[in-house]
Formats: sequence, C-alpha cells, structure tokens
Amino acid sequence: MGEVFLARDTRLERHVAIKFISTGLADDSATRRFQQEARMASALNHPHILTVHDAGEIDGRPYLVTEFVDGGTLRAWARATRRTWSEAVELLVGVADGLAVAHQAGILHRDVKPENVLVTASGYAKLADFGLAKLQPEATSNAETHTLGYASGGLVVGTLAYMSPEQVSGKPIDARSDVFAFGLMLYEIVAGRRPFEGTSDIEILHAICYNEPAALPDDIPAPLGQVIAKTLEKDPADRYESMRDVVVDLRRILRQSGAIEPIVPSAPAWPRWVPLALIATAAAAIVAGVFALRSFRSPAPTALTYTQLTNFADSAVAPSLSPDGRMLAFIRGENTFIGAGEVWAKMLPDGEPVQLTRDGRPKMGPTMFSADGSRIGYTAVGNDAWTVPVLGGEPNRFIGNAGGFSWTPPANGTRQLLFSKAMGNGIHMGLFTSTESRANERRVYLPADVNGMAHRSSLSPDQRSVLAVEMDLGGWLPCRLVPFDGSSIGQPVGPSPAQCTDAAWSPDGRWMYFSANAGSGFHIWRQRFPDGRPEQVTSGPSEEQGIAFAPDGGSFVTSVGESQSTIWIHDARGERQVTSLGYAFLPTFSPDGRRMCYLQRSKANRRFVSGELWATDIASGARERLLGDFLMEHYSLSADGSHIVFVSINDAGRSELWLAALDARTAPVRLASFDNVVRALFHPDGHVLFVGGERGAPFLYRIAQDGSGLQKLLPTPVTFIFGVAPDGDALSLWAGDRVFIHRLSTGTSTVVCTHCGTAGEENRGVTPPLLSWSADGRFAYLHSAVRRETYVVALQPGRVMPPLPAAGAPSVAEVADLLGARVIPNQRAFPSADPAVYAFARVTTHRNIYRITVQ
Repeated sequence: MGEVFLARDTRLERHVAIKFISTGLADDSATRRFQQEARMASALNHPHILTVHDAGEIDGRPYLVTEFVDGGTLRAWARATRRTWSEAVELLVGVADGLAVAHQAGILHRDVKPENVLVTASGYAKLADFGLAKLQPEATSNAETHTLGYASGGLVVGTLAYMSPEQVSGKPIDARSDVFAFGLMLYEIVAGRRPFEGTSDIEILHAICYNEPAALPDDIPAPLGQVIAKTLEKDPADRYESMRDVVVDLRRILRQSGAIEPIVPSAPAWPRWVPLALIATAAAAIVAGVFALRSFRSPAPTALTYTQLTNFADSAVAPSLSPDGRMLAFIRGENTFIGAGEVWAKMLPDGEPVQLTRDGRPKMGPTMFSADGSRIGYTAVGNDAWTVPVLGGEPNRFIGNAGGFSWTPPANGTRQLLFSKAMGNGIHMGLFTSTESRANERRVYLPADVNGMAHRSSLSPDQRSVLAVEMDLGGWLPCRLVPFDGSSIGQPVGPSPAQCTDAAWSPDGRWMYFSANAGSGFHIWRQRFPDGRPEQVTSGPSEEQGIAFAPDGGSFVTSVGESQSTIWIHDARGERQVTSLGYAFLPTFSPDGRRMCYLQRSKANRRFVSGELWATDIASGARERLLGDFLMEHYSLSADGSHIVFVSINDAGRSELWLAALDARTAPVRLASFDNVVRALFHPDGHVLFVGGERGAPFLYRIAQDGSGLQKLLPTPVTFIFGVAPDGDALSLWAGDRVFIHRLSTGTSTVVCTHCGTAGEENRGVTPPLLSWSADGRFAYLHSAVRRETYVVALQPGRVMPPLPAAGAPSVAEVADLLGARVIPNQRAFPSADPAVYAFARVTTHRNIYRITVQ
C-alpha cells in the first residue's frame, strides 16, 4: 500500500522515515486512510508507538513523516536468532502497553501483526501502521472501510491470518478484537508458528472461527500458555476485557519467571513393570508444579497499571508529587542525573504543563515540593539548592552546597533539610541534615571512599532511617540504608550488584523502592524493610528512573523511556552518520584516519557506561566487532593503531586494565586489577599510564606492556587523566576541583582551571576529554561539558598551552575565551589530527512521566 523512504531532517539533524501511498493507489479511499493514520498515530504519545512527526501532500500524493526505526520488523527480529520466550514477552509487553494506551484513547488498531511492529537495533519495539485504525465504538462492517481479506462473501478490514472471529465474520468489533490479534502475534513469536494454519484462505478462516489453537511447545511456561489461551478465546466475552489486563499478567509472568515451570509434556503410557519409585517421582514433580503455579498466582509485587502523565516528544525526568498528590513537578531535559533542563509543573490529572524556570542552568533531580506545597526545590550546577514558586516567579538560590535535598518534618518547629554536601576534598560528598539557615548541621552518612559520593536520599516515614543513593568514580553503587541519627554506615539494600540511582519509601514505611540496573536496564525494584528480599516491580525494554509516591501509597510516578546515541563525522563534505544502532559512544579515529573505533552500550553492566568495541571503515561503512569477550568502560589506541589498552570490570566488580592486539594474533594480557581503574592512555615511549587504586584514593601509575614495572608517578591522589602531550612529558590531569598540566621531567604543575573537573555527563562516554592534544602537537583541544562546546587552541612549536594566569581560570569556557580559541559550537567533538575533521555523539532521548498503580 505504501513506499517508505529514509530521509534526513536537516533542521533537527536526525534521520526520519517518509511514507507515501504507492503510485496508482492514491484514490480518495486510500487518501482518507492515510490522513486517518496521521490523525490516529499523532494523537498517541508512547515509547512503544511509532512517533508521527508530520504529514502533508506533494503532487497529489499524501505522505507521513515518522521516526526512523533501524532494526526491521518483529518477524525479522524473531528469525534473526533463536529467542527465548522471556525475551519475546519482554519485547512485546511494551507493545501491549502501547496498544492499551491507544484503546484508552478510544483508538482500535485493527491490523496488529508482526509486520506492523518495528524493532530498533537495540531491541526496542514500536507499534506502527495505524492506517486501518478506527475510533471506538464505530462498527467495521460498512463497505467503505473494507479493504483487506475476503470472508463471508464480503471484504473486511485487517490481515486475514491475524483477524479475530468477529472480524472475520464482519461483525462489530471493540478492543477485544485487538486483544485476539495480539494473542495471535504473541503465540507466533514464542512458538515459531501460527496457532491457526491451513492450505488456503478458507481453511485459515475456518480454523480461526472454529478450531482450537495448536498446542504450544513444551518449553513454554504454563502461566504464559494460559495468558495466550485467554487472548484467543472465540467468544469476546471470554477473552481479556482489555489490553491493560494482558499487560498486567505479562508483567507478572516476567517478574515470576525464575519460579515458573515449563508446560509439562503429556506423559507416555507407562508399562506395568515400571518401578513404583518412578511413579512416585512423577507424582512429586506434579505436586511441585502445582505449588509453583500457586506461587505464580500469588505474585509479589501485585498488579501494576500505567497512566501517562506527560506527553512530550522529547524528555521529562526527575518527577515528584505535591504533598496532597494533586500536582506533578519534573525537569524537562534528557539527563536523569544532571544536565540541561528546566523545571515544569502540572495539575493532575489533565492540567496543562507550565514551565517555571528559564535560566538555562544545568539541573539535577529529583525535584521536591516543600511541606506546604508552595515551592519546588531542585539542584543547580555547583551543588546549590534552588527553589521556584509553584505559581510562578523568579527562582531563588536559598542554600549553597546542598544538592539532592529534601524537606523533612520540622524539629522543634523549625524546618529541616536532608541534603548532599561536598566535603571540599575533590568529589567526596556525604549526607547531612540542618535547618534551612544551615544551623544545627550534623552528618548522617559519609562514604569511606574519598571518591565516594552520596547524591540523593530519602527519609523514612518514621524518621529513623535514610535510603542513600551513592556512587564512586566507576559509577552508581547499590543503594544504602543508614540510620538517620548517623550512628553507623548502615548496609547495602536493593538488588546487588546493581546501579541504583533513586530510592523512595512507601508511605507506610513497609517497603523500600529503588530505580536500579541489575543487568537488564534501569527498572523499579522494591524490598520489604529492613531486610527482605529484593523484588523487581517493572520490566521490559524501556527503562524507568526516578520514583515518588502518591500520599495514599497506591501509586508512584517515574520517568519511562530510553536514550540512544549515534556517532557522526564532520569533515569537508559536511556531517554524515556513522552508526545507527543502540547507544554508541567514545569514538576514536585510527592513526591513519581510515577507521573509527567506538563502544556500543550493553545494558548488562554495573557502571556508568560499558560497551562492546566496534570498528567501522569510514569510506565503506563496513563494521566489525572486536574483542567480543569484553565489556569496556574506556579504551585508548596505540600510536600505530595496532594495540588497544582498555578498562573492563570483572565478575567481582574490580576494574581490570588490559592490553590487546587489534588483529587478535595474540591473547589479551591483563596488566593490573584494582577497585577503581577509570582511565588509561598509551605513553609515546610505549608504557601505559592509568589512574586507579584500591578502595579509596586513586593514583597515577605507569606500567610496562608486559605488566612489569608498576610505578606510582605522583604521591597525591589523582581523579582522572585526560591526555598525554606528544612530547610525552606533559599530562593533563584532574585532582580535587582543579584541572592542571603536570610535567613529568620537573614534577611541576600548571593550573588550567580551578572549578572545572568533570567526568562528563550521565553517560560520560559521549563527553570528550576536557583537555587533550592532537597527535602532531599543533593543537590543544578543550571541552566544556556545561556548554557542550569543544574549543581548538593553536599551539606554538614546543608549547603545550599558551600562557595562562598563575591561578588558572574558573572554567573551561573562560580558559577558551582567554586564549581566543576557535569554537566548535554545540558539539561533543572528538577531533582527529585535523581539527576540521571530528566525530561527535548525537543523543536522542524520549522519556515521559507515568503513574504506576500498585493494587
């Protein structure tokens, strides 16, 4: 019915798909359907529904502009490799949720099938093609809309093999017809065949109306078989009442997948001579299966329902609810930790979102309401606490060095705060409490690691315990439960090992909730206070971050969606895209400029970023995966491009430093293993320089390529190494708040900037080094993570930096201004030897706030 073209949106710098009606089919009926698809799809905003950006007409041919999905159809996904039933359910539960949202908006899809589900290369499914969609409760039996499939002497809407019995018969349909089609699709993906088959259209139609579905394979769990069977009931009255009910049961199955038994195959007829012991064993297995099924029917946690609260085409993060639960506050921005964004608020359920700040300052969540609901608090760059009135007005910086703060119940009638405070020695941060005027300040929790940071916290309803969210140089750690009186360092809670980024209490104090990545992306977990077993609450390919409970405890709000990062090259021909799969980061040009290496993120990690190493030929676009046994956090190429040094995390959570030949002719060699190895670079003399150490302060080390001669180069701790100058003598380092250039020959240092040290953004692999040099020594490159700009500084022969003030400058941007550096604006640029040729990451994020009801 249509032709689809890949195109580039030059205004927003993104790839899109443009769909036209096929030549010769653009009659009035097809045109109406096309316009209907635009209206229906654009009325829906859901991470698992294909986004329609625009619609129009050229030379009499209508067109739709949609987001570009790079991975093919669900059918292609299923055929690409053998999939487990849990992988299929995890992928399709998001589609089911999108379909449920469409139904809640009064829209029936009417053509659910594998070809109408698109899957991104990173494994994220989106429901597409609303060309046959119809608003409920209109019937579908009038001839004007009949387009596909022949049945009962008339044309009916849909694709024959995926029609419901009532659809086949030309009867009026409702949401339960889409439920049937979804069940057909789910059956096919997990079983590898359709439930109703035949050698002709008539036989297939007869099977749909009268035959029972073919038996599922034996390895499909019984609870999943029961869900599929209920979706495929002939009588709509016996089916699921809504797609929302299907979503609830599928999510329950995923949560309980570890305890679910496969469907037990039919037992053979036993010969009479079989020993009685075998029969007893079989009976015991049946009893065990009954108990497993009973445990599935009494799941924990209980059923969930999702309600979308924001409807942005970009991203909303860091949600919170007012004390009465009637107002939602959030940051409209792409970073769930810290980044560019503004504070917004809306009345629930259907109020119009209102922007409250317009200051352009990078912000950190969570947002937080004051006890009287009149102010919204947030953290701005510099770890300062700010508030803005909910009714509008100027933001107010009301306390410094108090990030991730929240108001706590008054003590002796005085308002109290719980906040994160920088200790003044580098990045060390602890949790403190005080009044709003900073009086009566006392420590609640301080990480023992001097590079440990307690960023966010949540006080229990009884005011005795605090959930702390913390990280070190390597990334987020499991959350921690500590006493509010500061009497001990407490204990880790929630899933472990895991990255835990947010925590909250149920209002009754019985449950601790977490947003954590335990290996399958960020999802919501919970654990019964104080020492219950962690349970996963949400699942699926989309991720959930941030959590705030409604006052009645019946629901919480969270930000749902995901980010993708593509690598682009800028050269004399302009800009062109190099990668289109998943989340790519940390691009590096080979010394000859012909290839580019980069990492592609894997969700199965416990650190900020972790990915597989890929290389692409810049001219042809051919790509290959290298060193597939490793997930890397950081890497560096040797001067001749033959070897790579990289940081990888072992199963025990220790950072290991490895050296490998890119042609794989020799086995990789482990050079060192520490708690924290965060960066490694080749020195021009062939040694490897790296920053790492045991739990506590990291130091700068040098080591030979054979693993010998480990030497500490500086007596004081170093946070990061950014670059090595071509002369091999000058290093750019970060320690404390300063970035400085250190000379190995003299042991002297020159301060570049005084309040500028940063590891980068939330997913720091998209942020270039703060200070590095071109291979020929002609240029120095500076990067401002705040402004997201890269600067090119031309160097005189023999210099590694033009003269600077003795004390340096406050920020990278001010250094660039002082030196008259050339700006590469709005780019996270990873330059080659030629500053006119560089790679950069383009990050796209789609997240919205949802209310999730716990029944």
